[in-house]
Amino acid sequence: MAQQKSLLNELRMVHIAMQRTMRALCECGGGSCLPALSAMMVHFIFMRGGSALQKDVENEFGLRRSTVSRQLHKLEQDGYILRTAAERDGRSKRITLSEKAMAEQDEIAAKFDVVETHVEKALSPVEKETFHRLCGKIRARLEKVDGGDAPQS
Repeated sequence: MAQQKSLLNELRMVHIAMQRTMRALCECGGGSCLPALSAMMVHFIFMRGGSALQKDVENEFGLRRSTVSRQLHKLEQDGYILRTAAERDGRSKRITLSEKAMAEQDEIAAKFDVVETHVEKALSPVEKETFHRLCGKIRARLEKVDGGDAPQS
């Protein structure tokens, strides 16, 4: 009898493949030497007009405030962003891309386009729609567990 594949292992394997691909493309593969997550954050802020609130970054990437804060601190140290107090709420931080980040944006976007195209070619339009729907269902279910609604065995 064939053993059924584990969903967790399949998700882990896709995650590892994505990490390796992003790392190969984003880290020192040409001019920009940003780690993948940092490059993704810079690209996200660029797509928002070059400026975004830290909370927007947290929501987009599904990361905790402390994790985003560490990533942004490193980007700030490396000269990619500026952080200032938001106009309406001094506790909230506005992230603005520096000239350095803007100069590297085309290269960062091109790298993401390569990965996106690679992934898209693996799926038909119907499979893509199904993939998005299934990922949403899995994420919603896991967020319930993360929020304290632990599954009962």
